[in-house]
Amino acid sequence: MIKFFRKIRQNLLSEGKTGKYFKYAIGEILLVVIGILIALSINNWNENKKASLKEAANLKSIKSELESSLQEIRTDYDRIVKYKQSTLNIYKYIQEKPALVNSMYFDFHNSIQFSMFFPKTSTYETFKSGNLDLIKSDSLRMLIIDIYEAGFVRIKTKVGSRRNAANLLFPYYKEHFTTKLIPNSDENHGYTHVGIPKDYEHLLYDSEFETLIAEAMLGRSMEVSDFERTIEWIEKGIEEIDR
Repeated sequence: MIKFFRKIRQNLLSEGKTGKYFKYAIGEILLVVIGILIALSINNWNENKKASLKEAANLKSIKSELESSLQEIRTDYDRIVKYKQSTLNIYKYIQEKPALVNSMYFDFHNSIQFSMFFPKTSTYETFKSGNLDLIKSDSLRMLIIDIYEAGFVRIKTKVGSRRNAANLLFPYYKEHFTTKLIPNSDENHGYTHVGIPKDYEHLLYDSEFETLIAEAMLGRSMEVSDFERTIEWIEKGIEEIDR
C-alpha cells in the first residue's frame, strides 16, 4: 500500500503536475490523520469497556458486602431498640414509683446491655486504595464512603464512648443489683438473665441512679439514630448500585 502511494506521488512529480501533487499529499495526510483518530477512538472504546466491566465487578462485590452488613445491623438494631425501651421504662419507674414486679427485672438487666457491631469491610478496604475512582457516579461513590467511613465508624466508636449506656450504668448496676438466670419462656433458648435490685426503694429515690438513667437514655437515643441513619444509607447504596 505504501509503495502504491509512493508510485502515485512519483508519477505526479515526473509529469510536472505539482498542483495535483500537493492536493494529493494533503489528501494522503488527511487519510493518515483520520486513520489515527479512528485507532484512538477504538482504543478509548476498549479502555472504557474494560473500565466499565471493572466498575461493575467492584460494585457487585461492594453490594454483596453491604447486604451482609445490612443483615447484621438490622439484627443489632432490634436489640438496641429493646435496650432503649428498657431504659425508658426504668426512668418511668423512678418517676411513677410503681410496686416491684418480676417483669421489671428484664428491664434492669437490659439497661446494661449493648450490641457489638462488626461490619464487613474487607472488600471496601481493598477497593478504596484506587478502584473506587472507577465508580462513575460521584454521588454513589460518596454514599459508599459515607457508609463505611462515617456510618460504620460512628457505630463502632460509640461502644467505647461516654455515651455508651452500658458502660455508664454497669458500675452502679454491680453495686445495687444481682444478676440471676431464670428459665426462658421459650424452652429452645434455655435461660435468660434478669437484674434483681438489692434495695428497690433506694433506687426509686436515688438521685445518682436517676441521673445515670437520664444520661443513658440520651446515649441510647443517639445510638438508635446512628443505626437508623446507617441502615438508610446502606439500603440507598444497594438500590443505587442496582440502578
